[in-house]
Parts: sequence; structure tokens; C-alpha cells
Amino acid sequence: MITRARVSGCFGSSAVAAAVLLFSAAGAAALTGAVLGLLGSALEPGMRALLALAAVSAVAVGAAVRPVPWQLDRETDTRWLGYNDWRTAAYNGFALGLGFTTRIGFWLFYLVPLTAFAVADPLLGALGYVVFAVSRVGLSALLTSMDVYVTGGITRARMFADPLAVAALGALYPVLMPLL
Repeated sequence: MITRARVSGCFGSSAVAAAVLLFSAAGAAALTGAVLGLLGSALEPGMRALLALAAVSAVAVGAAVRPVPWQLDRETDTRWLGYNDWRTAAYNGFALGLGFTTRIGFWLFYLVPLTAFAVADPLLGALGYVVFAVSRVGLSALLTSMDVYVTGGITRARMFADPLAVAALGALYPVLMPLL
């Protein structure tokens, strides 16, 4: 689905389809990150740090005990392939850019919304989320092809990503504690 959505029907050009996918993912991500940053800025630093710490703790425990993250366990809507025009790539990019509306696969994702909330700055939240979306769109093609060409590719990638998620979440504690 991901690979087909990038190239189907966008003026017959893979490059245009990729650009539409990338820009719609970045737009959705910027909006989500800005909203989370704005929500964070609406709270007092102590309350924001307490909520972020609780969320970081919950995700760290989840990452340590569950192999699959909490997620909407679904692919992007296959009906979008029927459009055969720019909407296929745009809708898919938007869903991927939001992050939480499709299968995410890695606990490391939760660092993105937590950080956007904790920095309490809509611009920084948007920027961080955009970096996530652009990397997700690029890495999704890599992981998809890796899983096709390398047996158990996503499972192998998870062996590195999940411990990295626990370590990265643990690194947020010293950042958040002084805010309390």
C-alpha cells in the first residue's frame, strides 16, 4: 500500500507523487506538532512536566514489556488507491504524517508527541514532528522493501529500535525533573 500510494496516478510521475506524499506528511505533522506544543504551553511548567513524566513512564514500561506498541493497528485506507490521482499520495502522506492514525510499529514514535508537548513551543513542536514525518515517509519505503527482501526485516529492525526507545525515554527524565 505505501509504495503503491506514492506513485499511483500523480500525473504519471513518481517524482510528483513522492513530492505530494512528502508535503502532505509534513503538513499534517506540522499541524499536529504545533497543536501539541500549544497544549504544552497552556500548562504551568510543573504540571506539564508531571504529565510528561507520567506519559514517559507509561511508554517506557510499555516498551519494556510489550513487543508491539499501542497503536491503531491498521494500514492506510486501500480505497485511496482507487482515486488514481494526487489524492492517493496526499491522503496517505497526511495519515503517515499524523503518526497515530496508522500502524506505527516502533515504541520510539512516542518520543515525538511527548517531546512536542514537553517543549511547550508550537514552532519547535511542529519542527520536531516534521522531522519525524519526513523520516517516516522515507524509512517506510526502506522498511517495506527490507521486509520484502530480508526475511523478518521489520522484526530485526525492532530489535534495535525498541531498546533505543527505552533509552531515549529514560533520557527525558533528567530533562523533565528540574521542571517539577
